[in-house]
Amino acid sequence: MKKIRVGIVGAGFAARFHAHCYRRVAGLDVEVRAVAAARPKRARQFANELGIPNAYDRVEQLLADAEIDLVDICAPNFLHVPLVEAAAAAGKHVAVEKPLTGYFGDDWPDRDALIGDVVPRDHMRQEALASADRAIVACRSAGVRLLYAENWIYAPGIQKVRRLLAQAGGTILRIEGEESHSGSHSAYYRLWRTAGGGALLGKGCHPLGGALYLKRDEGLRLHGTPIRPRSVVAETARLTRSPGFIADNPRHIKSGYEDIEDWACVLVTFDDGTVAQITAGDTTLGGIRNYLTAFGSNAVAMARINPNDACVAYAPDGSTFGDEYITEKIETKAGWTFPSPDEDWMTGYPQELQDFAECVTEGREPLSGGELARDVVAVIFAAYQSAAEGRRIDIS
Repeated sequence: MKKIRVGIVGAGFAARFHAHCYRRVAGLDVEVRAVAAARPKRARQFANELGIPNAYDRVEQLLADAEIDLVDICAPNFLHVPLVEAAAAAGKHVAVEKPLTGYFGDDWPDRDALIGDVVPRDHMRQEALASADRAIVACRSAGVRLLYAENWIYAPGIQKVRRLLAQAGGTILRIEGEESHSGSHSAYYRLWRTAGGGALLGKGCHPLGGALYLKRDEGLRLHGTPIRPRSVVAETARLTRSPGFIADNPRHIKSGYEDIEDWACVLVTFDDGTVAQITAGDTTLGGIRNYLTAFGSNAVAMARINPNDACVAYAPDGSTFGDEYITEKIETKAGWTFPSPDEDWMTGYPQELQDFAECVTEGREPLSGGELARDVVAVIFAAYQSAAEGRRIDIS
């Protein structure tokens, strides 16, 4: 059996759980061989802590490593597509964290401008789609796989919803999904120029990806062709700039976003006339709120990714449980909480990397690939244009 050797670009939050989850791949010999990061010292610390053999000072060194089969990009959003292109040119299969890309103002003449405040959204949309196309073409031209790390598609709850609806055999009439929490911990997320977008891009991509996947699966299963998004209507807001929020003290919701939205709601109409309603926000307390409900013509199925009641606990004081992990983004361990017994599994990360490893060895396409990644970008940037212009945007 061929050994699959992985090189991770990045040494932060996403890189850490990717490294752990590669060790859970079953039936294949997978080794995380190397890591490279913008700060070489951090890459070395990451490698030492996780037992990774090589820590490279530069990404170019990792890409030149002939032993590496798969490059896993866990870098900030604005680096995704350049790194995908470089990895593909080096003949490596590429896994890239969500979102595939956004708009980063590289073509905007005023380099000091807050581009989220000044760049027309139709221009952003065109440039974001062109960026997505560059990544797809680079991998296709090099004959390597583009593996889009949308973990929601692999989450057990989403896959159970898919199987239930497949057995029911009806039409998915409406999908409702949300990802929200109290704000990102990443400094680069506060600026459109480095994040590529706000809450809708960073969080809404998850339930949107799940909704697009379920409708695509329905179309292929019933008609032999995917059901694709046709038009978008949306609203965005900067709720942490409201006078009431600014006057609140204390505040448990993160703020300080420069030119991105912290809340969005999107209505997607598919080419069969059905709809999906997607909400995303950085303004929700109580930990991550991740769910997706599919309303079918003869059944309803919901996936509660976070929180779920596989384990429920109570403590009168936040220090009672000490260092024991509860769940991501929760503000306090006091009161009733929903400790996740295996958060990585519930959110689909081991299953995602299992699929990616199998794709590399079997030469097949992943459940989550370039087409889905591009459709997510197309819907989100049409949503930004819709919110700015107050009208429906056709993306068919």
